Amino acid sequence: MKANLLAVFTLLVSITSLNVTAAPYQPYYPGNYPGYTPYQTRTSEPAAILKTGIAKLTQFIKSGAAKNNAQAMQFIQTEIAPYFDFEYMTRWSAGPAWRRMSAEQRATMQQQLTTSFLNTLAQKLNTYSNQPIRYFTPRGQGRDDVSVRAWIMQPTGIPTKLEFRFYKSKDGWKIFDVKAEGNSAVVYYRKQFREMLYNTNRPRSYN
Repeated sequence: MKANLLAVFTLLVSITSLNVTAAPYQPYYPGNYPGYTPYQTRTSEPAAILKTGIAKLTQFIKSGAAKNNAQAMQFIQTEIAPYFDFEYMTRWSAGPAWRRMSAEQRATMQQQLTTSFLNTLAQKLNTYSNQPIRYFTPRGQGRDDVSVRAWIMQPTGIPTKLEFRFYKSKDGWKIFDVKAEGNSAVVYYRKQFREMLYNTNRPRSYN
């Protein structure tokens, strides 16, 4: 798995601004795969992905290409999107309704979530201006479930606190949730989906 995930820093700043009430993590993640992974190796690999990604993202922003929306989107789609598990993020966001959805409905919802996530990211790329980054020791929450925290140190002295949650898939390490200031992206999308269902199913009133 390549290391180009740090562009989500800018996305998470926008998630924070939504004022979504943070929900505590539930013991959810896509699942473990056979084979024992030593703890140190398990936690160091996602951390290395995160750190290496910072350098590549910074290079892209310094080049000025991020100011071009088309170039920014192309960078995100080719260098960022493949390393997120959007299918799982969509499945968790849909909750119990996922089991009742057709394959076409699932695909449509996944496309909408992915597009929303990546478009917001493209719009926010320029909010990161090479601030210092402080990394913290990764935490293993399961055999193949690792959280990596990093702070963007702001000029105000108040850091933007970020957390990336990885799992070890058959295709390598994948991010399946991100948090900013305690606010989870998948919790936000699940709340949004529930509100959409409520508004769709709510009886209409006639005057």
